[in-house]
Amino acid sequence: MKILLTNPATRVSIDKKRERYFIKAGSRWPWSCVKNKKDKNTNCFFPFFLAYAANILRDAGFGVSVIDGVALDMQEDDFLNRVKEVSPDLIVIETATHAINHDLSLCKKIKDALPNSYILLSGAHATEFASELISANDFIDFVALGEYEFTVLELVKRLQSNKKDLKLQGLGYRTTKEVWVSEKKGFIVDINSLPYPAFDLFPINDGPDLAIYRDGICTYWPAVTLHSSRGCPFQCDFCMWNQIMYDNGPYRMFEPKRVVDEMEHVIKNYGAKEIYFDDDDFCINKNHVLEICNEINKRGLKIKWSCMGDAMACDEEMIKSMAEAGCIFMKFGVESGNKQILKNIGKPLNPEKAVDVANWCRKYGILTHATFSFGLDGETKETMEETLRLANRIKFDTAQTSITTPFPGTRYYKKLIERGSLKKEDWDAFDGTLTCAFDGEGLKADEIEAFRKKAIKSMVLHKVIDPVWLLRFMKRNFLLLKNYGWSTVLEPIRALIHL
Repeated sequence: MKILLTNPATRVSIDKKRERYFIKAGSRWPWSCVKNKKDKNTNCFFPFFLAYAANILRDAGFGVSVIDGVALDMQEDDFLNRVKEVSPDLIVIETATHAINHDLSLCKKIKDALPNSYILLSGAHATEFASELISANDFIDFVALGEYEFTVLELVKRLQSNKKDLKLQGLGYRTTKEVWVSEKKGFIVDINSLPYPAFDLFPINDGPDLAIYRDGICTYWPAVTLHSSRGCPFQCDFCMWNQIMYDNGPYRMFEPKRVVDEMEHVIKNYGAKEIYFDDDDFCINKNHVLEICNEINKRGLKIKWSCMGDAMACDEEMIKSMAEAGCIFMKFGVESGNKQILKNIGKPLNPEKAVDVANWCRKYGILTHATFSFGLDGETKETMEETLRLANRIKFDTAQTSITTPFPGTRYYKKLIERGSLKKEDWDAFDGTLTCAFDGEGLKADEIEAFRKKAIKSMVLHKVIDPVWLLRFMKRNFLLLKNYGWSTVLEPIRALIHL
């Protein structure tokens, strides 16, 4: 059997010059950006589920093709032509809530062109609405629930051997008599059973280029994204990945030796100059972090790295060890400056800890990227202002401001349904940066959207009068210019213009 694993590009025209461009597979927080139509997409996140599945299938002897249309900035016609050229037996599409309507339209076109090809949807939205998607769309043959890598492998084995029993854990499908959906999601107990991702197939088989992927905090080129763990023990009510894809399962870690082996692999084979650990939370287990740092130092591995970290579990010893092992940049979630709001969402963070973490990182030469979210459970104008005041005290280097999006399947989504606060379920509006899909308690959606824009401007104005921040900003931008060019340096300015 031939299997095609895809992340189709989705775009919506705004006017003659601009378009809304959707970020999907590889991002735990589905969002979209506004860009000029003539500009290439630069927000390229490595799609790990697809990449692990690709290597699992290839190791089992199946023919595997890959098309990451988001990374390639493909137009729909080009994507469809490529799919027809491959003519696969099974097409795996990872979709997301804000893009589901567009992806369903694309699936219909694929099925019309290739009626004998099976189509399987995966991702958090597909997991949550498996039965509905299969029932309402006769061109969707399968839906994979949760961690789908090994589920897809077992499905392919059964299809190839013509087995009629397809009732697998983590799968939904249609029979002539019924729609059947597994009660349990796909879940990998020991993630060390996963092979390395199929780095050599992305973004497309005949044009592999791992350097196309980078996170916004990466400074050196090429930067390669890795994982050292999956999951998070903290239970923030808006966190889609933990609740839906991992089914609130336990935090799982790759063995430190494997992590550093993989670092050496991408340095040797892909020329990595920086490694970004895009974990759900790199810093949860202090011993795990210290063991990775010790293994890096023991091998004399001179590589700069960055991570999606944490402000709850970090302490100064961990930050110091990370810096000594080559860490140069860390993201961490703050979300709110109000203790009651943090309690409401289930995030066990004292806001002042975020101030400490940023100070420790500055002390040891690690740049920081703090994330904030507006529209959290119980949010008011006053609590948003409190968050903004905290943000302007934290000595971060860059920041992200999101609109809290109640993705289906999360506790926050269910709370808003119960309260009748959710606006009409226009899935396009479930976007982590541009639109608000609900009215808060005492707050309208447009007020939350407007405050996010106000907060960005306030943070920028606050930073530019800090001479230490300016010096760090200029040093990093010199490196960005050297490694990535003017387009990356100017990207934040273009984003401000589009506000």
